[in-house]
Amino acid sequence: GDNCCQIHKSAMLLQTGLTEADIVYAQLQSSFTQIPYCILLDHEWNTVVLSIRGTFSLEDCITDVTIDPEPLDDLGNEFGFNGDGEHCHGGILTCARIVHRDLESHGILNRLLLGEHAKYRNYKLRIVGHSLGGGTAILLSFMMRQKFPDLRCVTHSPPGCSMSWGLATACQEFTTTFILDSDIVPRLSYDTMENFRNEVLELIGRVKVSKMEATSKAVSVLRWCRICQKIDSEEDREHLMRTISELLYEPADVPDSAYLQQLEQFKTIQKERRERRGSLRSIKMFPPGKIVHLVKTGEKKTCCHGLAKCVTCCSSNAGSEYIPVWAGNDDFNEITVSPTMGTDHFPTRFCPEIEGIASAYGVDINRSSTEGGMERV
Repeated sequence: GDNCCQIHKSAMLLQTGLTEADIVYAQLQSSFTQIPYCILLDHEWNTVVLSIRGTFSLEDCITDVTIDPEPLDDLGNEFGFNGDGEHCHGGILTCARIVHRDLESHGILNRLLLGEHAKYRNYKLRIVGHSLGGGTAILLSFMMRQKFPDLRCVTHSPPGCSMSWGLATACQEFTTTFILDSDIVPRLSYDTMENFRNEVLELIGRVKVSKMEATSKAVSVLRWCRICQKIDSEEDREHLMRTISELLYEPADVPDSAYLQQLEQFKTIQKERRERRGSLRSIKMFPPGKIVHLVKTGEKKTCCHGLAKCVTCCSSNAGSEYIPVWAGNDDFNEITVSPTMGTDHFPTRFCPEIEGIASAYGVDINRSSTEGGMERV
């Protein structure tokens, strides 16, 4: 599926630091029936790595929005896990079946890892993925654990509507999920998007001034907060609260208006539509795995970091400092509005932070797991 110049393969080698001999298989075509993924050998960690790409193409975007929960009872019976009463993101189920079908057709993992004559029978299988690929990696791990019982899964920022509670927590035994600060994707679900929409609409109804004046003051507050970095003094808090009171009515003091009447009608219509959709829309979905949340704790104030933020329109996390904390699967039930809520999802933002934190905890990412502290991870 590569082009005539083999640009995709070259980019993959450059990014991973592996040699061409370490690429066992790569499926680079992207469509509704083909999911890009690759099988790699990582000799430093004695692992065979199955890596699944996240959202990139238009087809991927369409797959992302097919979020109606699909029942997993039949899939569980087929692959030997408990899927009774459980559901997952419809697009993720489709992707997992496509990748599994392709794996079975060429049988490369079997030849590498299974049987007396397997070339790397002492290696472990690791399934990894980002975003849509992360959700696919977890479901695929459920499907392959009968054959590879010691596999591990590592995902970065899977969708918040990946799986229902039972499977989202059951996979903690073999899955570690990393989420960077205010990343919006692990917080996306029917409920969070509807709540966010309603909060925005209600906030609009509380605005006292014209749109132009509200926008101007909001921009000035954001600029002031960006310069100050944090609110320390009582004077800072008073300034912020005074500006907010100039812009917004208190919730109990909002005067009646045509807009509020239309908003109530809108809510009534949405409630009726939700009831007509049936029970599937009432199924709660969560980001799966044992979750490590990289929480932003501060920023380094240097000229280089300041310049990086200016160049990227304040959406960069250059110079940001993070601390890893364990998080619950139900801790991401609200969209966090932040200048980096979109860019926190990018692998180019994410990977350096994970590597930096691993190093801070004494893990040498360039050495075998038998020589360092990776067993702690």
